[in-house]
This record gives sequence, C-alpha cells and structure tokens, in this order.
Amino acid sequence: LPPSSSRLAKIRAAILVNWPAKLTALLLSGVLWAAVAAEEPTTQLVPVTLEVEPPHGRRMSTKLPPVQAEYVGSTRELIKLYSSPPVIRKVLPDTLTGSEFRLELSPQDLVTGRRINVRAEDVQPRSVDIHLDAVVQHSVRVEPRVSIVPDSGYAVDGGIGVSPPTVIVSGPAAAVQALSSVSTVRLELRSVSTPVQRTVAIDTTGLGVVRVMPESVQVSADVTFVAERVLTVPVTIRTDERPGTIVADPATVLVTVRGTRRQVIGLKPDSVDVIATSSGTAGTERVQLEVIAPDGITGVAMPDSVTLTRRTRG
Repeated sequence: LPPSSSRLAKIRAAILVNWPAKLTALLLSGVLWAAVAAEEPTTQLVPVTLEVEPPHGRRMSTKLPPVQAEYVGSTRELIKLYSSPPVIRKVLPDTLTGSEFRLELSPQDLVTGRRINVRAEDVQPRSVDIHLDAVVQHSVRVEPRVSIVPDSGYAVDGGIGVSPPTVIVSGPAAAVQALSSVSTVRLELRSVSTPVQRTVAIDTTGLGVVRVMPESVQVSADVTFVAERVLTVPVTIRTDERPGTIVADPATVLVTVRGTRRQVIGLKPDSVDVIATSSGTAGTERVQLEVIAPDGITGVAMPDSVTLTRRTRG
C-alpha cells in the first residue's frame, strides 16, 4: 500500500533536518573509503620502456616488442607508474657477431622512480629476440709490425715470417669490406743473436666491432752470422752522353758484400751494380762510386771512387 501523505512528510522532514551535516558525513565517508581502498595492496600490469643498446657500429633490424611488468602495491603508488613508466636498459656485448640474440628479462632489471613504493613480481615476456644487421666474414693478410735489431756480427736471414699469414675478420659488411689487412701490435727485439719465434697479438685498435680470429699469430725470423765475400764488378757509367764516350779508370773494382751466409753464397757478380755518375764537365773528373746490392746485402767498393775521362775522336 502506498504510504500516506503524513508518513511521506515525516520521511522528508527526517531527511531535511540537518541536511548539511548529513551531506558532509556522507562525503567524508566516501573520502575515507577511497583512502582506505587506495592503501589496499593490488596487482596490476604496467607498460615498460625497453631500451637496448646494440654493439658499437651495428643496428637493430626490427622493432622491439612491447613489454609489461606485473607490480604489487597500493592503487595510489601504482598510478604513479603511468606518469613515470618503469625502464629496462640492456647493453648488448661488443663481442656479439651473430645477427640474432635472445635477451633475457627479469624483474630485477626493472628500474622505477625512487619515490614509488611498489614491488615487481614478473616481466612479460621473459625473453626478447633481438635482430641485428648481418655480419660478414673476410680473410685479410697480417702485416707484422716487428722490428728485429741483430747483435753485432749477425743479420736477419730471409725477413720476418708470419703464421698464419692471414686471419678472418667478421663484423658489419661496411666495416669488414674496408679492411685489406690487419697488423700485429708493435714489438721491438734488440741485440738478437739467435732465431726468433714469438706469439704476437693482432692490434685491434680502431677496429670497433670487427672481430679477428685468431687473435694472435706466430712471428719468426732466422738470425745468423754475417758472411762476407769479395766480388769483382765492372763500373757502370751513368751519363747523358753517347755510350762509350766516357771511360772509367779503373774499369772494374772489388766489392766486399756482407749479409747472411745463404744470401752471400748464392750471390752472383751481376747481381751487384757499381755506378759512377758523370757530372757532365769537360776533361777528367773524380767521382764517388755507388754500390747497389739486393735487399739485405751491403756492399763497399775498393777503391770507392774512379776517374772518368772522355775519349778523344780520331
């Protein structure tokens, strides 16, 4: 049955009596409920900013997938994560030569603001596949930056050998294709009187992300006694005049050559040149001789100068 008008009047009067106080109490109740609810712990998925730094000189070929983190905390604290999202920062190793890398993620990687009181429970996904630009390989020769100074009376026989003579370089195509050779680190050996064999590292300074395999090589050199030999060598006259116009006195000289035993024994007289260069002046002139010998051989002429004379016609 519908309430009587007197009953409705009583209800209206009860509601309207002290209505400001009743409204204030209602509002305070709502505020208190909201405050209590905001402090109650809850679980929520929050977007995460994933920052990945690739190896120096390389680029990622695909975009990073979205990442979320599960946080536990009060609603008030969780709301702060939306204005200051958590971050995961990862640096890929420079030694990485492949084009794919699986990056593992964990709650311990998450970084949040210092004044946000929440706890990370999980990261979704737990791993991310990173795709990098392609890596190529190329074989290049090794240049030894090795200096060997033999002891007095000794010489390096046959130069410096490198084993292996080539190495494999790998990395981004542009960086690898720009290399035609690599070199060893600098090594100086002094007062050497015995054969040399050393393991020397490849100098990777300036190579950036380019990797070298193997990372070191063997350098070797045969150091032997210096041998001497005396050769009789004709004097060659260097002049702009017609051949035969000028004669040298003496026409042949003795040349003492010095070098390793193997080089000196196998040396032929025509492998050594003795040059007398005419200045072009009239009459006779005395000029110094120049001895030109193969690499690794030194030569001294005796006498060390000759007299050049122009022949008279008739």
